[in-house]
Amino acid sequence: VAEECFVKSNDLTHSLSSYLKETCPKWSKLSKNHKEKKSVLLLVVCSSAHRTLELIKLVNAFKGEAKVVKMFAKHIKIKCQMDLLEKNVTHLGIGTPGRIKALIEQEGLNLESLKYLVFDWNWRDQKLRRMPDIPEVKKEMLELLEAGVISACKAGSVKIGLF
Repeated sequence: VAEECFVKSNDLTHSLSSYLKETCPKWSKLSKNHKEKKSVLLLVVCSSAHRTLELIKLVNAFKGEAKVVKMFAKHIKIKCQMDLLEKNVTHLGIGTPGRIKALIEQEGLNLESLKYLVFDWNWRDQKLRRMPDIPEVKKEMLELLEAGVISACKAGSVKIGLF
């Protein structure tokens, strides 16, 4: 995947909101113009449901009026998430690679409007593992990239960031 597919990685001085502000400088304009259902502009991919909830709190300073959707399997049925995406315009999805991939595969989420995919790359769990160090998460990350993200990057419509 070519260099232009990536935005600047987090140098560890950023909060999630400040990183996203730098990564997506036109966010308020992008989110105001976003009208498609079953699609988001920005996906933040992390390793667990617990981390998803933390990141949703951390993104408040960045998101403005934008609507955020949780995308993980713990306690949330995929059908509920698909209904939510179908009925509402959502701007930002935060979740685990397995659930995001499942939403794409079941046509609950499409990548047409996606502009940025950000991996929660530097965060470590209690065992000090990052996303790519956890076997099942690493496998799901790769499958998510193969589920249309890489082709969108090559087409120039999606940029990948490592937070």
